[in-house]
Order: sequence, then C-alpha cells, then structure tokens
Amino acid sequence: MFKHDLGDGADLRFLEFRHAPEFLAFVLANKDHLGVWLEWGQTIQTLEQAQDFIKRGITRYAEDGLPWVGIWLEGRLVGGILFFPVDRQAKSTMVGYWLGADVGGRGLMSKALLAMLGFVFDDLGLNRLELQAHVENHKSRALAQRLGFQFEGVLREVWMLHAKQVDHAAYAMLRSDWTALQDQAQARAEAELLT
Repeated sequence: MFKHDLGDGADLRFLEFRHAPEFLAFVLANKDHLGVWLEWGQTIQTLEQAQDFIKRGITRYAEDGLPWVGIWLEGRLVGGILFFPVDRQAKSTMVGYWLGADVGGRGLMSKALLAMLGFVFDDLGLNRLELQAHVENHKSRALAQRLGFQFEGVLREVWMLHAKQVDHAAYAMLRSDWTALQDQAQARAEAELLT
C-alpha cells in the first residue's frame, strides 16, 4: 500500500476499492461544494458509482503509472488528485484535484500537489503537466499560480459542466520549470543555513 506523509497529520494514499464507501461518504458530504466545479461531485450517489470512479484510477495507474490518490487528514479522506491519460509522444498529462469544504486554506492541496509534481517529473520523467480550471474557479487558479504553473490562456467552451459548455483557464508546468523551482528552493534553504 502506497502512503506518502505530508506532515501535520496529512498523507497521500492510492485510492483503492476498499476506499469506495469512504469516498462515497466524502462526495455526498461535499456534494454542493464539489458540484460547483466537478460534474461527478453531484452525479456520484451510489457505492457502485464510487467504485467505478476508483476503478478508472486503478486502470490509469496500470496503463500509465500515474496513481489517483486520496488526501487523508488525521485518518479522514478530505480530497484527492487524479491524472488524465499520458500522451506518450509528448510526455505530457493533465492533473485534476479536489478538496473538501471544511479543510481549505491550510495549504493541504499545495503540499499534496507538490508531492505529486515530484512523482510526475522526477520519477516518471514526463515533460509537461497541464492543469485546467474553470475561469471563475479563483481558488484553483490561484493554486496553479502559487505552485509555479504558467498561464497559457483561456480555452473557450472546452468542457461540459451542468449541460453547459464552459471556458477553462489553461496552465502548464514543464520539467524545466520544475527543475528551476527545485533549484530555487534549494538555494533558499542553503542561504537560510548561512544566516
């Protein structure tokens, strides 16, 4: 079983079939919060639907080596990160994420996504990670910018949400961006040691 400690009582774990009841309870408890931006936040209503969602993540891991992970805080599922299929020729994929209404503002998603960025670029050797957010999802867009994703523009009517075509803000991080961010973090840490 994969488990990555994020500190402060939080960790990442693979989403597995055994988590389906907990995942369903999380989705139902956060239906209004998640459903604003994620169609599945309102459509997953049964254990079978929760299992189907998790099965897609298990399949993605088998095909691409990219796990769909849950974020646990003090033993309680509070969010997650998923990946879209890898474009092997471009060495590229897209990431999506979600967090429960009661745990925002703690930096939890920043820590979780940073851990997965290391996995995508350092372990899997991908070159590009895309992130899209509804143009009005200001929290998600701020997270992308805070982590160093570059804004690439607005994709008009690129996604269907609640039976309407919606625009997404497109962001991306390249492996070279990731390496530069890591070098900057190391330089800051070394400078702090000298002071």
